[in-house]
Amino acid sequence: MAGSSVLDESHLKILKAQYEAQNASGAASQIQALVDCVNTLKIQVGILGERGSGVSTLVGALLDKPRRVTDPWAYLREAPETTKQPVVHAHPIYPDLTLHDLPGFEASEKPSAYLKRLGDLSKFSCFVVVVGSGDLRDSHLQVLKAIKQKGKGLILARTKVDLDLHTAERRLRSRYNPSEQLGLIRKELAGVLTKHGMDPKKVFLVSGLETDRYEFARFEDSLEGEVLNLKRTHDGSLEDLNKVSQKKIKELYAICQDGTLSEVPTVISSVLTDPTQIRLDVAVIGEVGSGKSSLVNVLRGVGCGEPDAAPTGVTEMTKKAVPYLLPAVPNLYLWDLPGVGLTEEDVSHLDLSRYDFFLLVASERYKHTHSCLARAITSAGKQFFFVRSKIDVDVETRPGSQPVAKEEVQSQVRKSCEEALKKDGVDSPQVFLVSCLKPDAFDLPLLLGALSSYAPDLKTKALRKALPTALSRVVRRKAKVLMKDVWGKALQSCLFCVEHPQPDVVDSLTTTIASFCIEFGLDEASLEYTAQATGTARRLLQAVIQSPFAKPLDPAYVLSLITKPTSLTSWAWSYVPYLGRGVKVEPEISFESTYQMLRRAVVELSENAEAVLQLAYTEK
Repeated sequence: MAGSSVLDESHLKILKAQYEAQNASGAASQIQALVDCVNTLKIQVGILGERGSGVSTLVGALLDKPRRVTDPWAYLREAPETTKQPVVHAHPIYPDLTLHDLPGFEASEKPSAYLKRLGDLSKFSCFVVVVGSGDLRDSHLQVLKAIKQKGKGLILARTKVDLDLHTAERRLRSRYNPSEQLGLIRKELAGVLTKHGMDPKKVFLVSGLETDRYEFARFEDSLEGEVLNLKRTHDGSLEDLNKVSQKKIKELYAICQDGTLSEVPTVISSVLTDPTQIRLDVAVIGEVGSGKSSLVNVLRGVGCGEPDAAPTGVTEMTKKAVPYLLPAVPNLYLWDLPGVGLTEEDVSHLDLSRYDFFLLVASERYKHTHSCLARAITSAGKQFFFVRSKIDVDVETRPGSQPVAKEEVQSQVRKSCEEALKKDGVDSPQVFLVSCLKPDAFDLPLLLGALSSYAPDLKTKALRKALPTALSRVVRRKAKVLMKDVWGKALQSCLFCVEHPQPDVVDSLTTTIASFCIEFGLDEASLEYTAQATGTARRLLQAVIQSPFAKPLDPAYVLSLITKPTSLTSWAWSYVPYLGRGVKVEPEISFESTYQMLRRAVVELSENAEAVLQLAYTEK
């Protein structure tokens, strides 16, 4: 039997011709029935939008994931030619899924005329409507409503969000917050859709040029869920994976391609035992002129004006957040953030979610701005050190004043900061008094030591936070690798039964499903290894495995899943005297049923595999 990669309609027609040449009409009829069934099961997805909205770019991203392009103006320089006729693409992973890159509509074109121009829409199971930069116009709404009225599945992809963010960053400068901007785009779309009676939940903000960012993964998952019933079990962002070593991510993805998920605990455990590989992002935040950039430089042992130094000056020098590697702690990045203004609104524009820890810097007494920042950080579930900079100025004896001991001044300043922080709900605040001009005279060495000692625990927490997304993506990738062969395996089984008895076909399918269990790490040996590697009781792991495909399969049960019911005519003929009596009527094996069973097995086993890994690593 040929490999599953070549089992397509043309191959089946060749086999049919061979059987006909051998006068094997029964076998040829079975092959023709298989061809008809294959064509019936094809799922058609129409992807459309206004011309210039990036439909073809998005289709290309779904087909082969183009390399990341960091320049958003690439949309203009690398714009593909306008699609004038429907272009049909076979999905690279799911042979039964076909993507149609449909011609776009003009802004002035009537939706009814456009839909008529597209022809028969009944063949499509689902539509993806692409909206480029700008508002959701009436033409989009009319097309969306027309598709909804036809009872078709519908997903809205808002493309070119990278271009929107690039424009917003240039316009807002220090007040730029990418999460806030994405939220505004989503809010505007949701408001318009809700007003017109449409579901705003299936709206995804994507970039066809940067598929590893924004909501492209969620969009792809939603499309697969819409047409293939592949469920998304975790809602994390791919950007959460930035915390995990890129080397380890590659190892995990290699496991998906060529190994089994029982190897995942080895990779994860190696990162947990050696947290130096984990990235830690520490934001240095405070008012304009508080000495943030100087603090970043002195912590790194870099002098002002040196090539790799953060820019410093009397006025605000930091225009956007810039990361600097801290040599004393591997993979710890100090982010020099632009200075914060004096109002709560200024603080509300900050995107704190991307950072793991904070250094809150103040050069004067504790003020309202510091209070807003402290409360915003704690509300985000994050921790911080309070750094009182320029302490050398405070301890200097001012002309005409009574001399005060250096230690007493420091004690007063420290106590004042601690009391203010406690009033803002900070338990056991840690305050460091530093001078960037006299780095060894005050608490700067203690601050560096605290960062070094806190880093392992903070990195482990960062990894724990990223793990649900990482595990979800790993399991889904493995499911896609297996799903790619399901169509071919189902065809092989149906071709096999043309010349072989049903018990042999059932045995082959049972073996295939057992191999899926091993691939997903759900067999006995794999579960035992996962339990030992993660310190989780095996009975707890076993308890979350619910799929019947993860257990020994009864051949009769498998046969019942893959066969068509015996027709009434065949059953009646089996009782006709002399002609049918005593003739056992074998149920006919169905390609559709076989394919659906194997696909269901992959879906259920992938859900169980993720449940096992999530329990093992995220319930600690």
